[in-house]
Amino acid sequence: MFLTYEPDFNTWRVWGMQLSEAGFGKFYDRHWCDYMPGYLYVLWSLDGINKALPWFPVEILFKLPANLADLGISALIFFWVRGVASAKTALICASAYFFNPASLSNSTFWGQVDSFHAFPIMLSVFLGLRKRFFLSGLFIALAFMIKPQSIVVFPVVGLLAARSVLVPRLNLKLESILPVILFLVAGALIIFIVSLPFIWNKLDSVTYAFTGPVELILSRFHAAYGEYKFTSLNAFNIWGAVAMWANDEIVKLGLTLRTWGTVAFMTLYAFVGCLLVFFSVVKSDLKRDYAYLVPEAITLILFALFLIVTRAHERHLLPAIAFFTLIVFRFWIFWCLYAIVSCVYVINMAYSHLQLVTKYAGVQTVLGISENLAKVYIWIMVLLYVAAFLVIFRDYVINAINYKKPIFPLRGN
Repeated sequence: MFLTYEPDFNTWRVWGMQLSEAGFGKFYDRHWCDYMPGYLYVLWSLDGINKALPWFPVEILFKLPANLADLGISALIFFWVRGVASAKTALICASAYFFNPASLSNSTFWGQVDSFHAFPIMLSVFLGLRKRFFLSGLFIALAFMIKPQSIVVFPVVGLLAARSVLVPRLNLKLESILPVILFLVAGALIIFIVSLPFIWNKLDSVTYAFTGPVELILSRFHAAYGEYKFTSLNAFNIWGAVAMWANDEIVKLGLTLRTWGTVAFMTLYAFVGCLLVFFSVVKSDLKRDYAYLVPEAITLILFALFLIVTRAHERHLLPAIAFFTLIVFRFWIFWCLYAIVSCVYVINMAYSHLQLVTKYAGVQTVLGISENLAKVYIWIMVLLYVAAFLVIFRDYVINAINYKKPIFPLRGN
């Protein structure tokens, strides 16, 4: 199909066939794979469907899970926004994501699965805001078992469960800590269930039933992030502007570039998190405001993860765009920034696709521009991203600190 990135697509097919042949328990030992177990179940199922229905177009089949996830995200956006705005506004927001060239470039054209990862994250937060903490824990753990980047959302979703402990005052009674227990038990349960088939052949003791999933996760985490020790893998982020494809183990001012990125991200994360905790305590009764500020916080966290941390791919911003859609209706400037961010994302995807299929000769030979001019364009794209981030960040800080004024004093019709 048009613009499908064949190496990624063929990898999905090969992993599906290898899972069918080797089984889950022997797959990681026999074959190279840098993915967590979560999406491998989907690939195994798709391989089975492909064998049962050989007449069905294989590219459509393997892109279907991400396309369905995009549809699910759009439905969640509608119900989420409907809680704080009018049905018309909710429909516009849902349509803005579903027909967004950014989501289409990732799922429909390239053939990647970032929306399949974003959907359980969003569903977990959606359920957490509605106090369905067991289900919330299930889905955030499922997202983690698909892609480990979702670990940065764990504390935010955990805060939703812990609000009964913090508000209106510290309360450690059973009924107050029960949501936290349900959340943690659900997360541990789904991690165990998803991991079990992959450690079954090594399950020789009761102890390994607990340590095995941890070992599996650590090995997959290392495979995912230890494979690409670069500052930016075609991503239009801060590292892509100053040192695209540089070794992130290089030491500057006593720390590696990777460590500098991590420290900067964690500092920003701590600030966003502290404001969210503050907001949770002083505005505990304003559910509609909370349903806005939480996705705004997650938008900032996921955006910062892409902009600041090393080893990011061009496609990794999509979950942030999905959460941005939940708050975009608030200001006209947000709509403008949403359009800009989406366009830059598509340009980044096109840039990466061109570079990969031409073995990094595309900018010079296909577009006919010099490497220095290409760097200028990348700088412009990154600055647009940073500007959008700063505007969202400013709005978040104002909303969190100005606790005496509701974000949504009136409900739209």
